[in-house]
Amino acid sequence: MRNGYTTGATACAAAVASCVFKLSNRIIETADILLPNGTPAHIPVHRDIDFFYGVKDGGDDVDVTHGMRIYADCVLNDTGDIEVTGGQGIGIVTKKGLQVPVGRYAINPAPEKMIKENLKRLLGDRGAKVTIWAPDGERIAKETFNEKVGVVGGISIIGTTGIVTPMSVEAIIETIKCETDVAAAEQKETICLTPGKIGEKHFLKKYPHISVILMSNFAHEAFDYASKKGFNRLYVAGHPAKLCKILMGYYNTHSKNSPMATDWLADRLELKEKFNTVEEILTSVDIDLSFLAGELAEKIEKDYGFAHVSVIFYDMNGGEKGARL
Repeated sequence: MRNGYTTGATACAAAVASCVFKLSNRIIETADILLPNGTPAHIPVHRDIDFFYGVKDGGDDVDVTHGMRIYADCVLNDTGDIEVTGGQGIGIVTKKGLQVPVGRYAINPAPEKMIKENLKRLLGDRGAKVTIWAPDGERIAKETFNEKVGVVGGISIIGTTGIVTPMSVEAIIETIKCETDVAAAEQKETICLTPGKIGEKHFLKKYPHISVILMSNFAHEAFDYASKKGFNRLYVAGHPAKLCKILMGYYNTHSKNSPMATDWLADRLELKEKFNTVEEILTSVDIDLSFLAGELAEKIEKDYGFAHVSVIFYDMNGGEKGARL
């Protein structure tokens, strides 16, 4: 599968193209840059009047930023210093716990350093102020987790390696950790971890003051990191189709790594009928899954050292199907 480049590497390529133009009036079509590990990369760049941009290419790991234009403008000076800042479509950090201080543009340290080191090779003793912007950034950011973690008004310039590798597992886990970091920095006493939007939506109706973090299929990584960040109390909320898999012994609940919970749940409830899905069980039978909520809470407490775990099961329509609070 084909690798791609991060928003950080794309911004760096645009910055190099702008710097070359300002130094020599030369227009390049490919920016030759060094990634953070010293590996060379050759990224296509384009001219737009007197500005330059790169087109974010996620390779075979296409996300919402794939295909967007990331611009850079390099203004030379004689200070000897290189300043990197943001502009239109680059988000502003509003919450503690992220890699960038509150009030600054969301340009993470690794890509900022990459931009500075690549420009330093061109500038020598001269300095520059580099502005990064993305015309569609504000619109595209609405489809990301940015606002939830405290980055408003645009995308983030991110990427520790400069390379996007196919499969977004690493990105999901990093997002879980990022949201947990924010909650810890805000000194939240507890958080809620949920497999998906069903749990998030219905939990927030009753507990709007508690931070909800989507753990997707990565329950182990989410519980382990929350424990390491010092959370002693935890809410776990969601549909039993996912959460019962943890009771079955699967902390990775992806269908490739765990079987469906339908037959297991029917057996635990001593149901004779054959059901296609867990939701069918929930809508066909008048049941209270509080005893399973208790078992799940105790398992997570034991496995990860939490002082207390509260579990709430919801069906698709938001009906509570059992809880241990």
